[in-house]
Amino acid sequence: MRTVAIVQARTGSTRLPGKVLARIGGRPMLAHVVERARAAPGVDEVVVATSVLPEDDAIAGLCAESGWPCERGSATDLLDRYERAAAAHDAEVVVRVTGDCPLLDPALVGEVIALLGRGGYDYASNTLEPRTWPHGLDAEAFTRAALATAWAEDTDPAWREHVTPFLYRHPERFRLG
Repeated sequence: MRTVAIVQARTGSTRLPGKVLARIGGRPMLAHVVERARAAPGVDEVVVATSVLPEDDAIAGLCAESGWPCERGSATDLLDRYERAAAAHDAEVVVRVTGDCPLLDPALVGEVIALLGRGGYDYASNTLEPRTWPHGLDAEAFTRAALATAWAEDTDPAWREHVTPFLYRHPERFRLG
């Protein structure tokens, strides 16, 4: 199964604008996130998904400069951005990664990917209730088929902004692990 980690990144944070480009240890935060996502067992490719807003041109520029695949799309419909990035990169499994989590644990991401496959799940995560991991160490993996269903059927703008709520809020439709 081809597994693509999609790193969502934008510069428009209201609390700390530009944080994904903030330098940590001499490199942009996003570089640390991409590096850690690439190191996760089971990840075949890492793609950065940013918006088409002019302020996110800097992210696209960093991707081009660094040789990272980058897909651009809606600033508010992140679910659409994920679907388009997954389609463009032939993902069968998608790992959701946020660009502002520089302490992403590659081993933990690998465990969630393995759980998804081992359990025959549509969605696997360490964030389902009761939550057992702190924020910043979130890991989510889901099938492309589940993503496509959410993309086609989810009409709630708030859920689309966060990609996966349609999946985990419909346990009667999706196998959750």
